[in-house]
Amino acid sequence: MTRAVAAFAFLVTALPAYADGISDSEALAIVQKHCLMCHAAKPSHESFQEAPNGVVLESITDIKRHATAVYVQAVQGRAMPLGNQTGMTDDERVALGHWLKELP
Repeated sequence: MTRAVAAFAFLVTALPAYADGISDSEALAIVQKHCLMCHAAKPSHESFQEAPNGVVLESITDIKRHATAVYVQAVQGRAMPLGNQTGMTDDERVALGHWLKELP
């Protein structure tokens, strides 16, 4: 089996969990787990007194308001969460990315 075929087979087997997308509540759960330590009105991360760049992600409305930045930073660029301190998985990034891309 060539590497390309093996990679494709891996991707195809990884997709069914997110084939139908995720719900708003599932997207919010991912963001709460991985983003709120910094991106809350009152961050719990010891390095921040306020959310970096004023980006608060406490609700679906907040996430939608900052959807492009969340996609670029957490899904596409993988720069967030900072140093991946919360252990965001590739599956969570894929799921959140699909949800963000489906927004109206």
